[in-house]
Order: sequence, then structure tokens, then C-alpha cells
Amino acid sequence: MQAIIFDCFGVLTTGYWHEFVSTMPASVRPALADLNKAYDTGHLTELEYITEVEAVCGTRPNLVESGSGTAIKNIVMLDYIGELKPTYKIGLLSNIATNWITEKFLSPAEQQLFDAMMYSHTVGLVKPDPQVFKRMADELGVAPQDCLMVDDLEANCDGARAAGMQTVHYISFNQAKAAINMLLT
Repeated sequence: MQAIIFDCFGVLTTGYWHEFVSTMPASVRPALADLNKAYDTGHLTELEYITEVEAVCGTRPNLVESGSGTAIKNIVMLDYIGELKPTYKIGLLSNIATNWITEKFLSPAEQQLFDAMMYSHTVGLVKPDPQVFKRMADELGVAPQDCLMVDDLEANCDGARAAGMQTVHYISFNQAKAAINMLLT
């Protein structure tokens, strides 16, 4: 293993979108997923996104990117990434429609933990598309089979495996750390 790639929402911070969608009726979830993908790939502005989501489900979503939601950092995970950094290349791969992660969320010191950061809106691809994982591996200068992807969504882990990566499905810090350590030994 030469590189470890981390998701942001649900791994490095709380996953607001997933929590929001889980409160919605199953009948509107596919439409919400389509809108989220369009926003994360840069095909909708923030205003268009909020307006269309509200039209679909009758509720306005909180977006941490625009300041209408609060993100809680997973400090123990960031500390663990600091322990991994001397030995492995570290990447951050996130489905996000803005540069909020670097502009507002991670401090400059925390950003230095990552050798590469890739956002869906800059590459026009979203997880779980296997191509985005391959591009991330290229950005890190390693083959996909030499990468471990840590994500809180099983579908994204499936996409990473389809690209040739090993994966850890993040449920909790202790569970993920144990699984990562097992794969690295």
C-alpha cells in the first residue's frame, strides 16, 4: 500500500447531506440524488440547487459550504492521518460543489496532511464513478491497486473497488482505524 485516500463528509466531518436525505420519503430520494450529483459536478449553482431541492421535498437543505450548517471536525481521524503521513501518500477525495474544504474547513496545517485533494466540481465526476478514483490515484502518482479508500458510503467503496482499490467502509473512528491498520500490516 502506497496511498490512503479519505472522503470528507462522513469521515473527516459529519455527513449533513446523508442525514438530510434520510429524513425524506423514499419516493423523493432518487430526485435528490440527481440534484446533488448535478450540484457536486458544477452543473447547478448553489441557488438553483437549493431552490430545486426545496421544490422536490418542501424543505430547504442546510449547506455547510454556504454557512447554513455547522461542520464538526473528526479531530481523532485528522490526528491519525498525521501518524500515517510519514509513511503513505495521503489524498482527500470529496463530492462537493465548492472549495469549502480548503477555504473554510481545514486549517492550513491540516491541509498539509494531504498530498492531493480532489473535488468533484473540479473534475466533473462524482463518486462512485470508478474514473474519479483512478484520477485520484494518478494525482497521487500511484496505481489504483496501491491505494486504500476510506469512505462512509458503501456505494463509494464499491466504486473504488471497481477501480482496483482496497477499501474501508467508515462507520466509526475506532472501527475504521482497526480496519486500516489490519490492511496496512
